[in-house]
Amino acid sequence: MIGNNIHYLFNAQAGIELIFCNNSTISYPLHNHVSVLTIGIILDGSIVLTIDKKAKVYKPNETFIIFPYVPHSILAHDSYTLLSLCIDKNVVHDMDIITIQERIGLLLMQALDMEKINQHQILQLLNRLDEIADSSDRMRKNHNPYIHDLKRQLELHPEYKLTVEEMAQNAFISKYHFIREFKAEVGLTPHQFQIQNRVRKAQHLIHETDTITEVALTTGFCDQSHFIKQFERYVGLSPLIYKSSFEIIQRDNDTV
Repeated sequence: MIGNNIHYLFNAQAGIELIFCNNSTISYPLHNHVSVLTIGIILDGSIVLTIDKKAKVYKPNETFIIFPYVPHSILAHDSYTLLSLCIDKNVVHDMDIITIQERIGLLLMQALDMEKINQHQILQLLNRLDEIADSSDRMRKNHNPYIHDLKRQLELHPEYKLTVEEMAQNAFISKYHFIREFKAEVGLTPHQFQIQNRVRKAQHLIHETDTITEVALTTGFCDQSHFIKQFERYVGLSPLIYKSSFEIIQRDNDTV
């Protein structure tokens, strides 16, 4: 895979990220998005998207929504072109839908200028935004206070050296009972959730640090090779290619 097969546009002020996968053959393992709501549209080819254990084939011009914490995976039989719109869940909660649509519209127009999407597809994505108003009701509910606090800790500080055995001991239950309880509530095993959040933290740090080794150690990986393997598994790119594929967009407040 060449580096420009995936391109990222991130507007920090708007809390919105646009991910364009062009002729990709990458499959993504089971994971969830802890902090973003995702709306996607297939531009070419097809994927098998499994959401909460329900698999469906998505073809050109078909859209989907993935709510925070909902486990999902992508299986690629052939190449596909996919545009994903990732919206910070705090933006969803704190802003009215009209403001969100305006900000997303500006980012999508930039994608139109880059010939990555057409006007009809932009309208399809914007129409799905009407469904996010009730997103707070669609989020996973927390039933176990310890798991709720642990989940938050693993999101904010995934680099902490905390084994599954230690997590279970702190909950005063057996290891296997704890794993079942955690997966029932979060959708992933504790180890899967910990690793994906380490990778997510690395995605942010990679723009601020000088070496891959520094990123690996800072995010809790024991060595660089293990870090690169897990990064490629969850992101689909090597850390260096990911860094070169990322563009941060800054706009004045009156234009977002």
